[in-house]
Amino acid sequence: MSAVVAQTLHVFGLRSHVANNIFYFDEQIIIFPSGNHCVKYNVDQKWQKFIPGSEKSQGMLALSISPNRRYLAISETVQEKPAITIYELSSIPCRKRKVLNNFDFQVQKFISMAFSPDSKYLLAQTSPPESNLVYWLWEKQKVMAIVRIDTQNNPVYQVSFSPQDN
Repeated sequence: MSAVVAQTLHVFGLRSHVANNIFYFDEQIIIFPSGNHCVKYNVDQKWQKFIPGSEKSQGMLALSISPNRRYLAISETVQEKPAITIYELSSIPCRKRKVLNNFDFQVQKFISMAFSPDSKYLLAQTSPPESNLVYWLWEKQKVMAIVRIDTQNNPVYQVSFSPQDN
């Protein structure tokens, strides 16, 4: 008796509560979260390719695509712990490049992220009550800086880099 394997063919819908939830990969392809996947959708040819979320994920929280369009960072909560998974978009199928999930600082979840203009660094904002900005040299999983932010008097809604200076 052979086993039946279900395979995703087409996904409908968009997770609207995910920060930065739609990106242009190029002129014809957009990337967006749907269910526990990110979808690469070609608007001209109408095909979809899927970037699976982590196993046992409790949902995506934020996305970021690198300026060189080579990497996609996905913030998720996996088994009660926050994690940032970075995928290499240039490989087919997209493959996991790094998983940032071992932290020596308090974090409940990452709610906004951005890559530096040269795509070497990743900036992530953590959620209250311990609101911080975390600056990573992500390929080496090295935290370069952590800055505490005062979200009561000066709320931060989205993070980004200066185009001229990392």
